[in-house]
Amino acid sequence: MNTPISFGASFIQKMPIRKYSFQTETYAPSYANLVELNPHDLYDVNALDEIAYDFGNDSYADNIAYDAKKAFKRKNMKCEPFLAIALTLQEDNFEKLKSNDVIGIAEIFKRKKDEIELVYLQTHPKYVYSIPPRKIKNIGTSILDYLKQTHNKISLLSASSPLRFYLNNGFRMVSQDSFRLVWDKKHKKIK
Repeated sequence: MNTPISFGASFIQKMPIRKYSFQTETYAPSYANLVELNPHDLYDVNALDEIAYDFGNDSYADNIAYDAKKAFKRKNMKCEPFLAIALTLQEDNFEKLKSNDVIGIAEIFKRKKDEIELVYLQTHPKYVYSIPPRKIKNIGTSILDYLKQTHNKISLLSASSPLRFYLNNGFRMVSQDSFRLVWDKKHKKIK
C-alpha cells in the first residue's frame, strides 16, 4: 500500500541509517527523516493505523496505534504523556506521509521533562526478517540515538524486548525481577 495519508506530522530531524549497496557489497551512510505524530490530531491517529497495517497485524506498531486512539479520546493536550515518532525514507511533504516509507516507529511515555519510558520500538519487519544482507540497518539505533540526544534518562521493560540490542546501546539492567533497563546520560549508578 503506497497511498499517501493526509496528516500533520512534525518533522524533527534527519537521522543516520546505513543502506546496503549491491554494487560494492557494503553498507553506506544514508539518512532517514524522523517525524512526530500528534495523538490529538485525527489525521495522525489514522496515519498510525495505516502504518500498523503496513507493519502487519499483531505488531508493536499495532499497539502504538491502539494507544494513540486512547490518547486521542483523553483530549488532554497540555499534559499528554503519549508520544509517537516515526522514521521514514520519505524526503518531504510530510503532511502526506506514505505508510510504506516508514521504516521504524516508537511510542514514548513522558515521565518528566527530560525522563521517558520507551514503551515500544519497532523496525519494519521487512528490514528485520529479510534475506541477508538487510537493505537498511541502524533503524532502531537511530531512533534510540535521537531519544538519547533529547532526554537524560530512558527506561523500559525488557521482558518482550531484544535484551542484547538495548545492552549494546548503553542500557543497563537495574532489576532482574522486573527486567527493567535504564539508560542514563550522566552514567550514574541507578538505584
